[in-house]
Amino acid sequence: MSTDSPLGGKVSIVTGAGGQIGEGIAVELAKAGSDVVIADVNVLDTEYNQQSSKEVGGAKRAEEVAARVEELGRRAHIVECDVTHADQVSAMVEETVSEFGGIDVLCNNAGIITVDSVEEMKEGEWDSVMDVNVKGVFLVSQAAIPHLKESNGTIINTASIAGSIGAAGLAHYCASKHAVLGFTKSLSLELAGDDVTVNAICPGIVDTPMWNKVLTPTLEEDYKDTIERVIPLGRDQSPEDMGRLAVFFATNRNITGQSVVVDGGILQNVI
Repeated sequence: MSTDSPLGGKVSIVTGAGGQIGEGIAVELAKAGSDVVIADVNVLDTEYNQQSSKEVGGAKRAEEVAARVEELGRRAHIVECDVTHADQVSAMVEETVSEFGGIDVLCNNAGIITVDSVEEMKEGEWDSVMDVNVKGVFLVSQAAIPHLKESNGTIINTASIAGSIGAAGLAHYCASKHAVLGFTKSLSLELAGDDVTVNAICPGIVDTPMWNKVLTPTLEEDYKDTIERVIPLGRDQSPEDMGRLAVFFATNRNITGQSVVVDGGILQNVI
């Protein structure tokens, strides 16, 4: 493989890669020259997620993502992995190293959401969101760090604008994304001496099942009207927007401990 591309010869892991944002990140990394390990899960331990089902089919969708990566002339490798299980995470990292020889870019993108008030929320619902969104970031980072130290690599965490604000019905989700931002800043300091960078992407509203889960039950207006009302630029954000930011982080060695918001100006309206 040519190393003329910005990420030529590099190896990236993307968790939650069967989802739209994960796909956008995987494809943009591949466009930049990286081979990609596409990690996702078909069955979760709980139905507390945006699909309201244990059967989420992420690893099945990963096949479509892999095809797009391979069309770009890059190698794609699918791994079924539930990021909340340390044994599966370790196996994914070991398989990646065995297949490709190392890891250069880790994108912690797996995430779930539900909508519920604190008063009505079940303990299992809180735990599920925290387990995937926070514990998963911790477990995958921890397993990959030794290899990222060898490659002077980068960790890119998918957070959210919810990590900067609060939202009724989303206390658990907002808390999880605040945690991801705190984790990102702390880990960046721990790994700076090893020349490993750690940053976070904060998506705004992306047309995905996750955001449809948030918007549909609470707003009578349709999605397009909502976008035009709450986003100053008048358009939603795309998975490709997040992927291009991931490439930016992966190719800029002096940026670490940062979170970049990609929201079309939403937070400007909130603050």
